[in-house]
Amino acid sequence: MKGLLLKEFFMLKKNSIGFLLFIAVFLIGGFKGNPAVLFMLPLYMAILLYGHMNFDEQCKWQQYSMAMPYGRKMIVSSKYVAMAIAAVVSSIIVTIFYGVGIAIDATGFSSSSIVSSIILSLAIGIIYPTFILPLAYKFNSEKGRTIMLFLNGASGAIAVFLLSAIDGTGILAKLSNYTNILPYIATASVLVLFALSWLISVKIYEKRDL
Repeated sequence: MKGLLLKEFFMLKKNSIGFLLFIAVFLIGGFKGNPAVLFMLPLYMAILLYGHMNFDEQCKWQQYSMAMPYGRKMIVSSKYVAMAIAAVVSSIIVTIFYGVGIAIDATGFSSSSIVSSIILSLAIGIIYPTFILPLAYKFNSEKGRTIMLFLNGASGAIAVFLLSAIDGTGILAKLSNYTNILPYIATASVLVLFALSWLISVKIYEKRDL
């Protein structure tokens, strides 16, 4: 699996300039009073790694990989491991700069929320591949992205409808009573979904005709 992971991060290295510019722009935005902007970093990392699947499809890497000493399960697993590593690394970066924001007393940064911010950052980096990778392995990267965009729009519309049809304010008020444990519950749920997503992707890819 080491070779497969190196492939992912060598491809990531080619985009290093754009990645650094992205970090600079969003960090400036974060330090100007909107720390939530920092959470775009793990999402961006996940999207960047997902984009490698499109490159693989264009150069027919999936077909060539069948001649390599890698099983389909390992190929899928390497993508999930790469995504998990990216989520952890981006969360560390977010934590470092969140700490800097606290140290310089930037608006919106609070030491009381740093733990929840770390957990949220990690969850954001994991949730995107959790849903989009099975779609990509079932169809292809472009169709998977299109379906994901549709699902995002549909889920957002459904959420708005439900909150307006029922007592959304009351539900949010009740959830606010559990703000201390909600980040941990969310992270545990995301990790379980990530594991299930991996199992589904392995089953799909093992049966897929390349």
